[in-house]
Amino acid sequence: MWKPLAAALLGALALSAVASAEPLPPGWTHAEINFTDASRTPHTLILDRGRVTMVSTSSLTLRELDGSFVQIALSPSTQVTITGRPGQLTDIRRGSVAMTQRIDGGPAVLVRVTRLGRLR
Repeated sequence: MWKPLAAALLGALALSAVASAEPLPPGWTHAEINFTDASRTPHTLILDRGRVTMVSTSSLTLRELDGSFVQIALSPSTQVTITGRPGQLTDIRRGSVAMTQRIDGGPAVLVRVTRLGRLR
């Protein structure tokens, strides 16, 4: 049962830069999915969604719906989309709603801004 879900989420991860649908159900702000890849190596896909409270070249802080804060590491290879279009970390504004995807606790592989916030 979980293998098809993990495969679907991995597919969503690969296509997320161009997909328009949210990979988290409405109301969800955090999910961790454990899966094993084709080489039988275990991994954890970590998804977080919330309002951006801080962003820099090395990290992003989100305030999730339950009021908790999560700091997510970023790297030069982190992909950014802003309302479905390619963007850069400098395009992310405080107050924006964003979703991040990480693998095995590493830096975000994707930051997807779904709604722009106010200017800094």
